[in-house]
Amino acid sequence: MCVSHMISAALALAAGLSLPVVGRARAFRTPSRPISISNSGAAQRVLVTDGLAPAALDALAAGGADVTSRSLTEDELCAGALAAYDAVIIRSATTLRADALSAGAAGRLRVVGRAGVGVDNIDVAGAHASGVTVVNTPSASTASVVEMTLALLFAAARNLPAADRGLRSGEWLKPPARGSRLGSELAGKNLGLLGFGRIARGVAAAAAALGMRVFAYSPHAASETASPLGVTLLPSAEELFCTCSHVSLHCALTPQTRLLVGGEMLERMPAVGPDGAACGSHLINVARGGIADEAAVAAALHAGTLTSYASDVFDQEPLPADHPLLGCPGFIGTPHIGGATREAQDRVGLQIAAAVLAVLDGRVPEDGVVGVA
Repeated sequence: MCVSHMISAALALAAGLSLPVVGRARAFRTPSRPISISNSGAAQRVLVTDGLAPAALDALAAGGADVTSRSLTEDELCAGALAAYDAVIIRSATTLRADALSAGAAGRLRVVGRAGVGVDNIDVAGAHASGVTVVNTPSASTASVVEMTLALLFAAARNLPAADRGLRSGEWLKPPARGSRLGSELAGKNLGLLGFGRIARGVAAAAAALGMRVFAYSPHAASETASPLGVTLLPSAEELFCTCSHVSLHCALTPQTRLLVGGEMLERMPAVGPDGAACGSHLINVARGGIADEAAVAAALHAGTLTSYASDVFDQEPLPADHPLLGCPGFIGTPHIGGATREAQDRVGLQIAAAVLAVLDGRVPEDGVVGVA
């Protein structure tokens, strides 16, 4: 079976499983009270702060919403700017704290839509305390982020960015040239997945098709989910790092996972694969910045303890120009573009529009209602 078919099979399997969505280190339960939206017959006002696909804006308007697209400052949010709207749809650029949510709920605000998976930029408990329902799009960008993970895995294993930069600067960095690094195959190596939601399962299927041995750790993973994909579940994150030369992060950023991957964890990683090849150690992050201790990662890259760190996400975004990772050998960075494909953006927009309209209509969406932990 080809890689694309393996990925499709894994995504289809994930869609039918009642498991925590990728990007969460813990399951959520839906609100204990029913969703109830008062509707006086006037058009529901929906604010879009961080942009949305044109098809999604059209869908909101077709559903009877009065749509406004504009960004808000933190001061405006805290001053109650959301009180003028029945719903707000955000991405990662907007943070909604409890005070902004309660101020909004004192007026019209009843729904927060997160166009994406992660809800770490929303105070979910504060939203529910104010009677505000939070919805997201847990499956819309899965295929795109799976492919992004694979792209970073290949780039790290073959040192592609450095080779490209060298070529542009007139250097022919073909081993054994000075400054070059001999790459390694992914086939025959151990891949560890920290987290085992939809995206991790898609990565597992593709990696297995490439000939990798796949391991995973998640407190929510079950053997009946892992076994069909040929994945071995391990009892702890520590054992995952001890076992795998390549580790990819797929858990949520929570108080329990913040700075989980630090210097001690990185030192556990083997630099030799089970096939005997000196492949080095490689860390991939498409989950959330803050899960990996970036200062510890930078130190490990300089010390040679870690061969490469390929990350699409950072603790502070945009990444500051003086960030220590930017001067590290083996660092590969992209500006949080894992879900930035035409296909994913259309799906994200249409799914969040449908979820928000459903809640405003007093209905529970089929997928994506985020409850209190």
